[in-house]
Amino acid sequence: MERSHRKTAALAGLALLLVLAGCAQVTVHSEVKATGEVAELTYQINMSRTTYGYLEESAEAEGYDSVKESMLADFNESEREDIEVTEEFNGDQVTLTMTREDFVPDGNSSINVTTADGKLTYEDTTFVNETAASIDDSDDFSDSLSGGFTVDYYLTMPGEITNSNADTVDGNTAEWHESGSEAFTDNRIYAVSKKPTIGSVPGFEAVGAVIALLVATLLLARRE
Repeated sequence: MERSHRKTAALAGLALLLVLAGCAQVTVHSEVKATGEVAELTYQINMSRTTYGYLEESAEAEGYDSVKESMLADFNESEREDIEVTEEFNGDQVTLTMTREDFVPDGNSSINVTTADGKLTYEDTTFVNETAASIDDSDDFSDSLSGGFTVDYYLTMPGEITNSNADTVDGNTAEWHESGSEAFTDNRIYAVSKKPTIGSVPGFEAVGAVIALLVATLLLARRE
């Protein structure tokens, strides 16, 4: 199995493990550049100390010294340089945060960004899990396990979003909010945006004005 596929399975497996362990809230922030590069991707997972204990046991069973080590296991050394994992303990609550900056999705992992016909298409299948979907959640016990699991996903595209399956879209931003079993079985993130031209990039007009002023000043100096 390729490394990128293992990373996809690891994230989906983590979501499933959190559901089976108990309540957990996952918040994702993703920002995409006009080049198709992901400027910043942040996963923040809030859970109880009990749930975190299950993650520790799972990490140790797989031969890792910590939850952090298990989360980074399928990234190579160069990738880890752009990834930060932090753990914050506050009473009975634990917050795990993983942030990755400035990377180009390789097309084989859960996140994929493609460019065609002047548009950027973003897709994240981290929370599409066929294994989890096959679990019978019709009984009260399964419902109680998955009921405390939520996913809030926030995406910022470089241009206006023209097509998406998001719950809400506002200009170049989109939001997905799912809870229960749907949050980790068929929660596909999908959005298409216009690809900005150089002149439409925010702040470019101001830069252009400064350049024009410099050129005018040089021409004036020549005349004098």
